[in-house]
Amino acid sequence: MDYDRAIEVEVPINIALIKYWGKKDEDLIIPVNNSLSLNIDALYARTRVRCSSSFQFDSVTINDVEVDLDVKKNHRFRKCLNCARALIRQHASTSGVQQGAAAEDYKFQISSTTNFPVGAGLASSAAGFAAIAFAIGSLFDFSLEDISVLARRGSGSACRSVFGGLVEWEAGSDPSGADCFATQRSPETTWPELRAVVLILDESEKEVGSSEGMRRTVQTSEFMQYRANVVVPERIRRLIHAYESQDFPEFGRVVMSDSNQLHSVCMDTFPPLKYMSDTSWQVIRAVNEFNAGSAGTRAAYTFDAGPNACVFIEQKDVAQFIEHLNRHFVIDGEVLARFSQAAGDLNEKAIPRASSVIRNVIVSTVGGPPRIVE
Repeated sequence: MDYDRAIEVEVPINIALIKYWGKKDEDLIIPVNNSLSLNIDALYARTRVRCSSSFQFDSVTINDVEVDLDVKKNHRFRKCLNCARALIRQHASTSGVQQGAAAEDYKFQISSTTNFPVGAGLASSAAGFAAIAFAIGSLFDFSLEDISVLARRGSGSACRSVFGGLVEWEAGSDPSGADCFATQRSPETTWPELRAVVLILDESEKEVGSSEGMRRTVQTSEFMQYRANVVVPERIRRLIHAYESQDFPEFGRVVMSDSNQLHSVCMDTFPPLKYMSDTSWQVIRAVNEFNAGSAGTRAAYTFDAGPNACVFIEQKDVAQFIEHLNRHFVIDGEVLARFSQAAGDLNEKAIPRASSVIRNVIVSTVGGPPRIVE
């Protein structure tokens, strides 16, 4: 009996608070250290997956561009889909697959669109592969743990987007990767006032992709192992406690320190990796100035492997922070109008001290889970 089903899902990107950088096993995508993340609800991949035993081959389209699955850099799509077929075989007794074709006969037609720039350090591959895994897992009734493992085979950080709330990706100790998956550490209802202000500074693709950058770091950085073995475990403990107690000053200190350390490790790599731009550094200075003028830390920047910033902040401080940014950067009036009741006043009062442009500002709730589009 032929099998032919389809599903559409939306899965948000996630931003690491404690960073993942470096793999112990490149093929299985097992990280050097554990990491913590939050989903950014407003930035997501919307993905339709059709699975059929009548298809002759797999196909993937991203933002209306067909992906050549035979190109080496795209082999991770094949790995992910082959892993999906293996999981379908394992779940045959409960998924109903035994009534149709053999699992290896199932092929996937995947069409995905993102509402954010791809390849610019905004975890685009994480959302994309998490969406593929979540869609296939939903079709075949996989557990969230299995969906997380499947997502990991496409992109390591994708396994974290499968869950809502504060999420930890555990490196595990099994060489096979059997215990390497993400788990929710705190539910999405824990800190309802927390927001992410995403600053799009540059939409171009980075010179050195994350996979190649990690490979270089593992091979050449002496600092990386110290970070993984000594620094990260204590930071994870501190951050989980800060998140659960809604202690923003402590939360912010840990988040900013770990972002700084990621880019220190990148500079300790040979040849060094430079992902942040001059404008990125101006954002750091602006955040530090905002905090210095407050009673304590109210905003916390973090940068993944790219120039674009994510600033965590509580809802009550968002408008004041954007007004502060407008005094440091050139921000389009239409962008400002989305966040301020007095956007016109902001434009008139703003005297940017730098010519650097913030191309877009997205304010988002955080920690939301993936969802099936009805």
